Amino acid sequence: MKYKNISKLTFIFLLAPLFLYCSQEAPPGTLRRAFQTEPTTLDPASAVDYSSGVVTSLVHSNLVRVDPAGRIRPDLAIWWEVSGGGKRYTFHLGRHSFSNGREVTSEDVVYSFRRLLSPSTLSPRWWVLGDLEGAASYHGGGIWSGRGAEAVDDTTLILRLEEPVAHFLSLLSMPAAGVICPEADESQAPYGSNPCGSGPWILDEWVEGDFISFRSNPRFEEVDIPLDKLIYRFIPETMTRIAEFEVGNLDILEIPYAELERWKSAGIKLERKEELRTVYIGLNLSREPFSDIRVRRALNLAVDVEAIIARILFGAGRKARGVIPPTLKNTRTGEDLYGYNPRKADSLLEAAGLSDGFRMEIWQRESPSGGRILESVQAFLAEVGVEVELVTRDWSAFKQAVNHGTPDAFYLDWFADYPDPENFIAPLFHSENTGGKGNRTGYSNRRVDSLISAASKCLDDSLRMEMLEEAELIIYRDAPWIFLWFPVRYEAVSPRVKGYRMPLIFNGQRYLDVSL
Repeated sequence: MKYKNISKLTFIFLLAPLFLYCSQEAPPGTLRRAFQTEPTTLDPASAVDYSSGVVTSLVHSNLVRVDPAGRIRPDLAIWWEVSGGGKRYTFHLGRHSFSNGREVTSEDVVYSFRRLLSPSTLSPRWWVLGDLEGAASYHGGGIWSGRGAEAVDDTTLILRLEEPVAHFLSLLSMPAAGVICPEADESQAPYGSNPCGSGPWILDEWVEGDFISFRSNPRFEEVDIPLDKLIYRFIPETMTRIAEFEVGNLDILEIPYAELERWKSAGIKLERKEELRTVYIGLNLSREPFSDIRVRRALNLAVDVEAIIARILFGAGRKARGVIPPTLKNTRTGEDLYGYNPRKADSLLEAAGLSDGFRMEIWQRESPSGGRILESVQAFLAEVGVEVELVTRDWSAFKQAVNHGTPDAFYLDWFADYPDPENFIAPLFHSENTGGKGNRTGYSNRRVDSLISAASKCLDDSLRMEMLEEAELIIYRDAPWIFLWFPVRYEAVSPRVKGYRMPLIFNGQRYLDVSL
């Protein structure tokens, strides 16, 4: 690398990551990270945001969990059987203890599940267990029958489903299905700030607006945890997080898009992972001219997505050729139906009677990076006669408007709740989920609905994937979105950290193999 035309100050700035993060002595046995936003709770029934989901999964164990690669692994349950045509799961628990010293039993699992489903809990995540027999009725105010979750003895648990659910184990790996200690829940202290689980970490200290720390659980029986302490600081500002990493106060740092070139050119080793996340512009299919498939396809052809990835994301994305992230598919890439082709876009608009173009609004939540991206989209669409007005609202007003079908179009992303392709098809495109449930474009296709329903009950993984990929192709051709990209996440890791792997899903890293 040649630095001939840069000043000494710029040179030092470029190389700062190479030496500055070693300039402060790190606490022994303590791994330090940062959250952009502070968690709201450590209660599995109430954790809905990213940071709350992460820390809740550190404190609580589930029947099963996901590892950093996104695979289902035993947790409280050491093995299980599926019978009754996929409607009966028998779990056999290993020996585990809550952080208060009491051994975990099957009755504790039943208590936690019933609590999540109870209407008095008001959990926005009750649907995670909504497929259990009688769950919907109980959540709606009915009687708890005990059929859905039954403790046979201290170490044997039976879960019965209304219908087979192929991705049921993935649902059980979510934070909401975490098992809590009933005694802690029934104490006077709020459970969300005084949790008692059987996970590898125990809440140590929570200073509002500053940090949350955890100490390793000495009663965690799965492995000996190499770390003593885990600290998450709350640092909303991107540049502050970067500076704290560079001076040695953080051990792992997510690199923002705008900083990628600097970090790459400085020679820092960066971890890279394709996220289970898709970024898109949803189109309001109930409104003209977006009800016309030719218009929707024209909008896709008019936007040079590859150029935006290269120039604004600095390569940190893969162009979307559908809705399922490549890491969850049998086939990594599909045919690109919407390569940049403004001439073809013009032809489609002319065929739709819009040779003079039209006006539209694209709504977005407040976001500097989103603004830059949409300004590029605005410029590309202007080239084919589509005049775009960008409308910015705060998150609450934006979400309400989108859920009620107010905007012509909206810029949004979708994070996976669990590592299964179904999570990118059913919530976003099944007609039953129109509106706030996820299908915010109002997309409806009977064949897609049928494939989603059949795939949900199919226990043959290969056949199930074929159904979901067929549904995806239909959706891709119907173009209810302007398909953008699947983001790629980059992290810088301090040389003192060993064994760390970026998780595929947000709750897939519990630091059991990480040492300093």
